[in-house]
Amino acid sequence: MRGKELHSVTIHILMATCNGERYLAEQLDSIGRQTVSNWKLHICDDASNDRTMEMIGAFAEKYAGQVEVTQNSANLGAKQNFAKLVREVREPGDYAFCDQDDIWEPDKLERLQRRIREEEKERKEPLLLFSDARLIDQDGNVLADSFWGASGLYMPGEKVFESLLLCNFAQGAAMLWNESLHRLLTDIPEQAQMHDWWTALVAAGHGRIVGLPEKLCCYRQHTSNVLGGFNRKRWHQSFMDKLRISNWKNLIQNNHELQKERREQAEAYQEMYPDRRAERYLALMKKNRVARAYCGISGGYLFLSWKYSLKYYLL
Repeated sequence: MRGKELHSVTIHILMATCNGERYLAEQLDSIGRQTVSNWKLHICDDASNDRTMEMIGAFAEKYAGQVEVTQNSANLGAKQNFAKLVREVREPGDYAFCDQDDIWEPDKLERLQRRIREEEKERKEPLLLFSDARLIDQDGNVLADSFWGASGLYMPGEKVFESLLLCNFAQGAAMLWNESLHRLLTDIPEQAQMHDWWTALVAAGHGRIVGLPEKLCCYRQHTSNVLGGFNRKRWHQSFMDKLRISNWKNLIQNNHELQKERREQAEAYQEMYPDRRAERYLALMKKNRVARAYCGISGGYLFLSWKYSLKYYLL
């Protein structure tokens, strides 16, 4: 594909900020260093009271015409701040989420957009791409060379939508989606677990998701993360600790809350985008424990592993 054709499509970067002065400069710099210039940055600040808006203003001045900034008068929280961006930015082009504390590889946007055009040649449909990432600590040191490997969260080969009803494997900061998907993504409801999870659900329900093994960004882990990277070893240890008899009541309660959250998300999806697969999942959750476990696992509604799926359905 010729560069002129590729770069004619604007990439709209949806960035939610809130008191991000410590790491924001590195993320903004990595956007400015992209090997393509066909991007437009839409920032919604969630009532920051530090130097975040000052830093954003300086960046907007440097890249005049490419940065659009709004600020909430009251804090909405990360999910609803991203939802506001999704609702309000409706221009033609490709779309990407952006956290305030990560670092993008210089060719991230170019590689994702080139691949999305290649995929569209095969089949025109709503399309979401996401890449792997490196995990870094608050000082930028590499914690793990692969987010996929550290988390154990891989995109399933089949029944992608069914798996997404229980677990999100597509990281928002590593996503790029096309205009066809964005037309469907009109809002992110309060019942959604997170903005990226909901976006992946809509993509799987109406089109296609493609996972790329390239590490195109550095996903920062620190104490202020809204949602940190999933660590498989830490999760297994936590699970084994919870299996102690003294923790059994808490394990059951936590699992009921997990079921409730995912059921409410599926109900919201079913209301906005009626789908037989979501309907079957909601019917499944009304069955008794043994039937839930058998039908859930055999039906492809998996969560991390068959052991966790069994616990999810039985408790």
